[in-house]
Amino acid sequence: MSVKFIDVKEPVLKKGKHYLTSDYKTRGTRSTHNGMDMIGENHSIDNVIAIADGKVITSKYSNTAGYYVEIEHANKYISRYLHMKKGSLKVKKGDKVTKGTLLGTMGNTGNSTGAHLHFAVYNDKHVFIDPLPYLLGTLNFDSPDAYKNFVINVQNSLNAKVDGIAGPETLAKTITVSSTVNRKHKVVKYIQEYLNYLGYTEVGTADGMAGPKFTKAVKHFQKDNGCVVDGIITKGNKTWKKLLKLL
Repeated sequence: MSVKFIDVKEPVLKKGKHYLTSDYKTRGTRSTHNGMDMIGENHSIDNVIAIADGKVITSKYSNTAGYYVEIEHANKYISRYLHMKKGSLKVKKGDKVTKGTLLGTMGNTGNSTGAHLHFAVYNDKHVFIDPLPYLLGTLNFDSPDAYKNFVINVQNSLNAKVDGIAGPETLAKTITVSSTVNRKHKVVKYIQEYLNYLGYTEVGTADGMAGPKFTKAVKHFQKDNGCVVDGIITKGNKTWKKLLKLL
């Protein structure tokens, strides 16, 4: 089993050491894995904590998820914590929790082959999205305005004035982004995150690299928004203007 350390800012494991065993949308030959599977340091079992404030909407058992908890946050997004140990759940439906609240203990219940936490996030459109930006803190559950978060991240990455308000100065700083131009620029990750948020989940994991999945998602966005459908994000083909809501 391949294990990868994740240096998270917003933990879901109490001891703070997160090791990835199966990534979002990638698990062997599966492209439908809708969360991230994690274990503690040296394959250890750890307690599971809430990533952010919210209200418990699910705390129960299912044959697939095992003992699991779901929390609805301020932006109406849901975080999910699956496969916890029998008898370990510490919260019930209706409970209000704060960031770091103990939810239970990592386990091996439901459709699971070893003790781990399956952590997932789905949006207000009931579409699962990449949970990594929430673990890294580049997206958060505090504000319902994911668009403003996107603008701030774009402004930061392009050395524009950072105020969360897209305007001519921000647009002037934008660059061409495609699978061949600026494909590894730091702004790519934020575009991937925002496309995921908008429901263009074919973009896959926000890995900061524009490849075939990125191009496919951009073309889908362009088609839906009356842009030139070429998979390239520029000012000239209106794609940046549509992403920044300037059209």
